[in-house]
Amino acid sequence: MIIRKRNIIICLLVIAGITAAFITLRAPRVKPVVEMYDLTTAAQNTHMPMFYVDTDRKAVAITFDISWGEEMPEKILDVLKEHDQKATFFLSGPWAKHYKDVVKRIVDEGHEIASHGQDHDNLSQFPKEDIRHNIQSAHDILVNLTGYTPTFFRPPNGDYNDLVVLTAKELGYETVIWSVDSRDWQRPGVSYIVERVSRYCFRGAILLFHASDSAPDTPGALPMVLENLKTAGYEIMPLGELLRLGTPARDDPRGRPESELPR
Repeated sequence: MIIRKRNIIICLLVIAGITAAFITLRAPRVKPVVEMYDLTTAAQNTHMPMFYVDTDRKAVAITFDISWGEEMPEKILDVLKEHDQKATFFLSGPWAKHYKDVVKRIVDEGHEIASHGQDHDNLSQFPKEDIRHNIQSAHDILVNLTGYTPTFFRPPNGDYNDLVVLTAKELGYETVIWSVDSRDWQRPGVSYIVERVSRYCFRGAILLFHASDSAPDTPGALPMVLENLKTAGYEIMPLGELLRLGTPARDDPRGRPESELPR
């Protein structure tokens, strides 16, 4: 009798194991969320760039990088003027030197000037003196053209390391990346840009667009982006104005689950 009961128990355990294995195989696999930030590290590491602004206001900064071309910058400025919207323009030194009239228009129409460096290289691959030369060369051009001393620096391609951030800081710059990439540089179409920015925008976000000829969809998408964000209750402003509403946030929100973003 004891042997018979033991056999029954063994059979039940086997059946339970097979059932559990079957359920495991049938259960949908949840793709893990890749989180590109570490709040602990960010709090301790002063060599991180700024990704967004920690603020209680439902406000965002709209920024444009320009490294080449004349047609798109003019179109972007036309849209911003029509919507009475001010923005921050990260200008590369060579572009600014070549298109002085466009730079003058940017300044005259009340937009904020920032630096996008000189040569469009990944600065993390260079020694300190080369990094310094890149940033200083663009700085000298922008100051001479505009009479304005920029304080924000966005490294080419958003590429940075501690040395890039520290060198920029020594030259008086806050290194700025972004928190929402419109992906306009991929030429994905107007609808994609509008949907992406509207969906991923959050309180204090820094929005990345390009006013270069390599991003032809941006002028068409921009009016709808502005309308959607304003309808959602966002104030849209240049980066310097946004920073006055809070403090630099140095934890990278890109890849963070939407539920964790500061709405």
